[in-house]
Amino acid sequence: MLTRNLGLILASCVLALAASCVSPQELRHEDEAACTGYGFKAGTNEFANCLQRESLARRYAIPPPPPAPYWGYWGYWGRWWGPYWP
Repeated sequence: MLTRNLGLILASCVLALAASCVSPQELRHEDEAACTGYGFKAGTNEFANCLQRESLARRYAIPPPPPAPYWGYWGYWGRWWGPYWP
């Protein structure tokens, strides 16, 4: 029973991970569809500029990773079970 539940959980995690992947071709197709929807014609400079703006908008929509603390990533172990620097 436990292995069956574990297998079901593992399969659902793998399926969710596979569904979240998007290929570069799919991203390009979505950008082209958006720019066409905005009224730009394929093959023009305005269409190329729109593709660039869509790509940059997607890139800037992802938040940057948080900065590492000043004592290093692995050097801090907590307040009461390790070193602490205020």
